[in-house]
Amino acid sequence: MRAGLLVLLLAGVTHAATHAPVASPLPAQSVRIESAAELATLTRDTAKSLAKSRVVRGQFVQARHLAGLTKPLESRGNFLFARGVGIEWHTAQPFDLQFILTESGMTQRDEGGETLHISVADQPALTVVSHVFFALFALDFDALSQNFEMTGTATPGAPWQLVLKPRTTALGSVFKQATVTGDAAVTGVRLEDANGDATVIDLRDVQYDPTGLTADERRRF
Repeated sequence: MRAGLLVLLLAGVTHAATHAPVASPLPAQSVRIESAAELATLTRDTAKSLAKSRVVRGQFVQARHLAGLTKPLESRGNFLFARGVGIEWHTAQPFDLQFILTESGMTQRDEGGETLHISVADQPALTVVSHVFFALFALDFDALSQNFEMTGTATPGAPWQLVLKPRTTALGSVFKQATVTGDAAVTGVRLEDANGDATVIDLRDVQYDPTGLTADERRRF
């Protein structure tokens, strides 16, 4: 899929409307995450950065590992999360493809022109997708716990790690497990599906902005 976690989840919604390697077990020091308070403690450095920001911007490099291919399919671009507004996931290489996700729907733009728009009125399942994404970007663990079983681990001197397993059949049909790693910011996401394929997304140059969207960014939403 071409736009990482966003496209994978949206592909699952579209499929429902029309009808790499497996991760190693968590190390022995991992702890079971059972409450929002424990999750907040595990990810407190990231939460501090998020609490002061209205917009999160960064770059991504995505590698899609498919069975039968010796090399992963790689793409790269930039992302933006605006609190209370939406998420932009913009692939720049090897093609120009942009997804905008808001509470009201999803828009795809190819080479700068709109090629697809789905509203939540036309596709109610999109509401679930948007809530999952907003909760993930905002580290809203109360909301995430409604859709995922979560475990976490923290090792001194190493990034924290969260493993999310879907509670619902709809999300489970898209991926069987998501692993999120981070420190002061979320630095990576790994998705695994039932076929053994995996998508690895590295997030880079993540910046937290307390001032909000620029005029140009606001127009894109």
